[in-house]
Amino acid sequence: MIGGNESCTAGPIPMSYLTCLTYILGEWTGVEHIEDYLSYAVYLLWVLFPLAVVFLLPGVLVILFYTSILFLHIYKRKNELKEAYSNDFWDGAKQMLATLWDGHGRIWHGYELHGIENIPEGPGLIVFYHGATPTDYVYFMARLLIERKRYCQAVADHFVFRLPG
Repeated sequence: MIGGNESCTAGPIPMSYLTCLTYILGEWTGVEHIEDYLSYAVYLLWVLFPLAVVFLLPGVLVILFYTSILFLHIYKRKNELKEAYSNDFWDGAKQMLATLWDGHGRIWHGYELHGIENIPEGPGLIVFYHGATPTDYVYFMARLLIERKRYCQAVADHFVFRLPG
């Protein structure tokens, strides 16, 4: 192998490190003109990157939803003995999930909640824009639980509750 101070040479001609890497890869695999195959692979990666972003990022949200559900089931099973002695064993799980979702909303989407001080102490009505996604509601609930220690119930058309998940 080549040391740090030596130049990569293929015979008498010195090469750059990338050229050297393709030369070594070509020698190792026995494929002639491997740089053509590598440039084609880079081109495919460049072309398919938007599709990967479109399908992978929503997939991460779905995985985070199901991970949250799995965490709650594990938390419930782990604390079944505590349930006999305490009525509010879900509070710890809810606080942790609220912190997880709030951190996700702040880091990934820059989610902020303004005007929370205007919510009355008693009952209130919060009207969402009809284009709000379920993640907007989850981020809102997490922030409300962290700052005010309050829960908010959703009212929706009966069709929404027929959707899976």
